[in-house]
Amino acid sequence: MYRQAADIYQTLWAQYKELNRRKPDSKRFKEFWDKPPKAKSLHAKYTFNRTFGIKLEEQTVSLTALNGRLKGIKYTCWNEHQKLLSQGEIGDATLWYDKSSKAFYLLVPVTIEVQEQTVKQIVGVDVGERNLIAVASTTGEKYIVPTLESWKRIKERYHRQRSELMSKGTRSANRKLAKLSRREKRFTENVLHAVSKQLVLRHKDAKFVLEDLTQIRQNRITYRGKDKEARRQAEQWSFASLQNNIIYKAQLYYGIAPVKVDPHYTSKTCPVCGHVSPDNRPDNGELFVCRNCGYSEHADIVGAINIALKELVKDQETNLKGLLVNQPDAPRQG
Repeated sequence: MYRQAADIYQTLWAQYKELNRRKPDSKRFKEFWDKPPKAKSLHAKYTFNRTFGIKLEEQTVSLTALNGRLKGIKYTCWNEHQKLLSQGEIGDATLWYDKSSKAFYLLVPVTIEVQEQTVKQIVGVDVGERNLIAVASTTGEKYIVPTLESWKRIKERYHRQRSELMSKGTRSANRKLAKLSRREKRFTENVLHAVSKQLVLRHKDAKFVLEDLTQIRQNRITYRGKDKEARRQAEQWSFASLQNNIIYKAQLYYGIAPVKVDPHYTSKTCPVCGHVSPDNRPDNGELFVCRNCGYSEHADIVGAINIALKELVKDQETNLKGLLVNQPDAPRQG
């Protein structure tokens, strides 16, 4: 439990520092440590082969409780999850109680050995607002996964319903609000799961290069200013969740770990001549036109190309250093 408490306070400390950076004079910052942290749901940690065991053939688990060992507890899961449990190394689990469904869930981590595939392409992925992702590969493939209008309408409907319930403020409205939030979260996670899976399966031998999105929301809030609707549109999708889906799927399916690079100026830099200017993207629109060489392309595609180029440059520098070290007898100019 002490590790769990340490993790909670580590998260709180990160939130405190971020709030201090953004709103040091706010009431929320001044009263940050007035209330002790509280778990949102009941949960307990279990140690494999010590406080909990599992029989895969019978699909049962045994758990240590206050009044002794509980044995033969039936569990259900997806067939794919059952297959992973039988193939991998089972770790320590967490028993979690979901208040809404009044059901217990046993979260069991599994470590799996995946044979690493040979990297044959570098794929830059740029996440955005107008389009969910833009993709550019060193094989020459370039495409965009747009944010569908049907997705936007569903998100907007959730937003309207949430606003109406929040304005009421009654106990029943709060219960409906919590239920609506969970439904919206499931919808969002399902969309991001589908998009990330299609992306990874389409590029089976790729090293994915993603943006380091630290403080992306704070930067977007600063950029958008006081336009609340623009900020809400910018925050409809969880960029970090989408990236995490890509990272774990690429490693799970093909054993290739994605990398992250600095995203600064990726949408303002010409990938042909290297000219950097905000004028290359007039009115922050979707069209990129280099003011130096005239290169023209969709702005999100340009961002994806530059993201991939940053990793290519880093790899070339590493290979060049190794070449120079391993060839001390290289001919020199007299």
